[in-house]
Amino acid sequence: MSSITILASVVCCSVICLSLLPQLVHSITQEQLEKTARTFRQVCQPKHKISDEVADAVNRGVFADTKDFKCYVSCLLDIMQVARKGKVNYEKSLKQIDTMLPDHMKPAFRAGLEACKSAAQGVKDHCEAAAILLQCFYKNNPKFVFP
Repeated sequence: MSSITILASVVCCSVICLSLLPQLVHSITQEQLEKTARTFRQVCQPKHKISDEVADAVNRGVFADTKDFKCYVSCLLDIMQVARKGKVNYEKSLKQIDTMLPDHMKPAFRAGLEACKSAAQGVKDHCEAAAILLQCFYKNNPKFVFP
């Protein structure tokens, strides 16, 4: 079995587990959140040839202005079910915030989602739209974290 196939299987299992998790607990711990984020990143990062430095810079408010980076962001937002092809999935995102995030992060993430739900409206390119959403989330969420 190739490493890509194994990684895809791990991600698939993670997504299935995450979809069931809200039924089992009210929220996940910060450590569980970070572990899940790393799993998502392992799928999107090699696919779009993004270095660790570029990916890590997002949490400091540094956003690469490249097609690869913007499509990497789109990939992550799609996997996290925050957006699909650059369009915010508002209701699903609210539900995930309420059921998945640690309590101390929920208000800031709700405020960021509310502020940004229409930020990329009308943008045709889904990668560009995802980058606009990411920058809006960063600007409007003081507890911002991104894989």
